[in-house]
Amino acid sequence: MHFAGDALAVLHREMLRYRRDRAYWVGQLAFPLAAVAFIGFGLNDVVSLPTGADYVGHLASGMLALVVGSAGVGGGMTLIQDRESGFLRALLVAPISRGAVVAGKMLSRVIASLLLVAVQVVLLAAFTPLAVPHAGAVLLAVVAITVSFVALGITLGTVLRSAESYRLIAGLVTVPLYLLSGIFYPVATLPFLTRVLSSVNPLTYGVDLLRYGLLGVSEIPPTLSAALLALLTAACAVAAVAVFERGSRG
Repeated sequence: MHFAGDALAVLHREMLRYRRDRAYWVGQLAFPLAAVAFIGFGLNDVVSLPTGADYVGHLASGMLALVVGSAGVGGGMTLIQDRESGFLRALLVAPISRGAVVAGKMLSRVIASLLLVAVQVVLLAAFTPLAVPHAGAVLLAVVAITVSFVALGITLGTVLRSAESYRLIAGLVTVPLYLLSGIFYPVATLPFLTRVLSSVNPLTYGVDLLRYGLLGVSEIPPTLSAALLALLTAACAVAAVAVFERGSRG
């Protein structure tokens, strides 16, 4: 009972933070729209995809995964901000579970990601082939990508002590994940070595499952992607709690 109450308290504080940050919402909503408008439509007539989908739809679904991932990894930045403001120190000396802190931050990002994706799908569906033929796949993909990237952000935010270091290392880690995940182009069209790297990239399965949920097409069997994502999400959450507990005692 204490764990749930503590997690909800952290969740409430994080949601208040997001509500005040209007620039965050504007940027997260505008970025995919701009990418689809200027890149998706620009290449739609010259790119032929093995899945049979239009490139506009392919990029639109991929950009939603990118936005979810980038928003998730931002959870680590809030950890650094809490440390710099002194709130984290006050939180850690209180009788609150470290796991509840992590759970609260993850839940807040999941809620924010689901809201963002819901609004984006409505907007993008007006001028792209996006729909929601498989809502369960969309839900699982968004939750899994969010939790995994929040876990990555919390891990980095626990180890790194400055916002500058965090931004640099987070970028170095996440950009290759984005480029090798099928966000911008199908994995099947990549050279052999790059396809091998993509196959061990967890985000590849999240992107493909999200695309399946939004367009009804996939390169990987959806059941395989769903199973791997479920295992990955649980492993990342457990690892993030372990790292945060160890780091907060140091």
